[in-house]
Amino acid sequence: MKQKWIWGILLSIIVVLIVITVLDVVRISKYEVYPRRPVSSIQLNESQVYYDLVNGNSITDWNQLDGTLKYIASEYDCADFRLVNLIRILYEFNDSIPTTYSPKIENVLTNFRYWMDEPGGNSMCYWSENHQILFASAEYLIGQKYPDKIFLNSGLSGEQHMAKAHRRILDWLRMRWDYGFTEFYSNVYYKEDIGALVNLIDYANDEEIVKKSQIILDLLFYDAASQSHGTLFVSVSGRAYEHHRKDGSMRGTSEYYWGNGEEISPGMTYGLVATKKYQLPPVLKAIALDTNDVVIKRTNGLNLSELSTEGYYGTDTRSMMMQWGMEAFTNPEVVRNTLSYMRANRMFSNDFIADFKTLDFSLLNWLQLEPRIVNLINPQYNGIAIQRGNTYTYRTNDYSMYTVQSHQVGDYADQQHVFGMNIGDYFAIFHSHPAVEENVEISSPSYWVGYGHFPHSVQDENVNLSVYNLPASKGMMEMDLLDYTHAYFPKAKFDNIVVDKNYAFGKKEETYCAFIGTTDFRFKGDEEDDLIQSGKQVFWITEAGSKTQDESFEYFIRRIKGNEIVFNEEQLDLLYRSDGKRYELRFDGDFKIDNQVVGTNYSRYNSPYIQAARKADTFTFKKDSLALFLDFENLIREF
Repeated sequence: MKQKWIWGILLSIIVVLIVITVLDVVRISKYEVYPRRPVSSIQLNESQVYYDLVNGNSITDWNQLDGTLKYIASEYDCADFRLVNLIRILYEFNDSIPTTYSPKIENVLTNFRYWMDEPGGNSMCYWSENHQILFASAEYLIGQKYPDKIFLNSGLSGEQHMAKAHRRILDWLRMRWDYGFTEFYSNVYYKEDIGALVNLIDYANDEEIVKKSQIILDLLFYDAASQSHGTLFVSVSGRAYEHHRKDGSMRGTSEYYWGNGEEISPGMTYGLVATKKYQLPPVLKAIALDTNDVVIKRTNGLNLSELSTEGYYGTDTRSMMMQWGMEAFTNPEVVRNTLSYMRANRMFSNDFIADFKTLDFSLLNWLQLEPRIVNLINPQYNGIAIQRGNTYTYRTNDYSMYTVQSHQVGDYADQQHVFGMNIGDYFAIFHSHPAVEENVEISSPSYWVGYGHFPHSVQDENVNLSVYNLPASKGMMEMDLLDYTHAYFPKAKFDNIVVDKNYAFGKKEETYCAFIGTTDFRFKGDEEDDLIQSGKQVFWITEAGSKTQDESFEYFIRRIKGNEIVFNEEQLDLLYRSDGKRYELRFDGDFKIDNQVVGTNYSRYNSPYIQAARKADTFTFKKDSLALFLDFENLIREF
């Protein structure tokens, strides 16, 4: 009798669990996913309108802003980009806007969803580092513009929106001061940060926000200045796309500040031309123009393992800004936070993260099984997380070379860029493991964006060693596993190239470079910029040279070919001798020079321009007689 009773209870429990799961399946199947982009293109003219107004051109047809307002009102992804110059128009040229058109702008801006915790739904990306400050900057300034107005979507007044955004702005600025940019050296996303920060500097009626925004913008421009070669700002990066790895993005800004001085073209950074409240500290221009041989080391961001000790491990807004700013969603350390925040804010309708609905089952939540499942499956999504980058840059008059030292060795990747070399002020070269074939249409990781699997990459001055150890079989949720690595090595952009078996040499004016591989190189098909190396356990050695260092290109080739190379494919040990130094790298092990282990965990800043610890109270940048002193907490900025 007792046994039957036990079986009855067990059967009842099983039935209840099945019913709960069925109900979950039905619930999950009804999630609506909003479109990221419009079906048909929309004309977006706010940047041109602002440019025309600044330059004294009268606007005869204000209806040309209709497309921008439609895009914002529809809450398509990157609507926050469109707000940057619309805000500048409102603050500087409000009197020029016809009284018949002003209410149209006001209605759109006071019915917008400014943050994830507000009513409604869309597929805007709120959470990456640049979007966080764009949304917060816009919410604060629009709230300040209409302080007594009730914003229809949220039910809050403009003043209340200011208060909400104020906290997020200060938290975001503090994170950048303490840890640098998670999207470090990103010549694509730094432009968005600039747009948000210069608006706060110009229009916020709050001294703390203005001064701290100026200070963080200084730090951003130190990054750009110290990592540029001439006006080519390409370096390692937390987030980069194909174009931004090959020949950069922020060329207009670099030219404006330390190049030919030409004005920036209409766009999100045009506020730098119009601003009267931000001036680039002269020392940063001097750093950008420095032609001496320099080594620049620093650390950027946080590791997932540091979230708890640094106080960013909860599901509060501040913590989630750090976690999702790192693009950390599925990783075991944060996956329950991700799901909790998504449930609380009804975010399974957002197309970027809609796939998380497959984990939105009550039983998984109650039993806290999500981290175990993620550990078991190890989805490729784990590679999206941008963890702490210890970056090493060697810059000379002829080239720069850069590496994120021993970064997430062998892991999945997404948009990160961990090694490259700038050929003068012209273009960059780099190698990677493509995540998918070239004809596969996907944003990232893809053929030229990110990696399928990270190499173990290290650098000392003009030499980089990188070892790839690709798995024998594809991961459970991995898109593909290609059995080759490749390099961007554009024939047409060099003055001369030589490809000889497992050696590839390039010359551009007085700059030389060499790739050395385990197996022979070949260009892919008819392409002339895609250098292929077959094999899953391979190395790439890169060495830079110049006429100053090696005199002739022919001598450089002979010297490199005469260097000793030993590679153990089973142990994944690489030995390379060059120019009197002995380099050794073991995959996921030590990097040694002349038998001495090289440390690759760096302080916040370590260069001839600044020495500073992480989370220092003050920073001082110096070059010759010029200096910049920054004290974030006490709002001091002196140069």
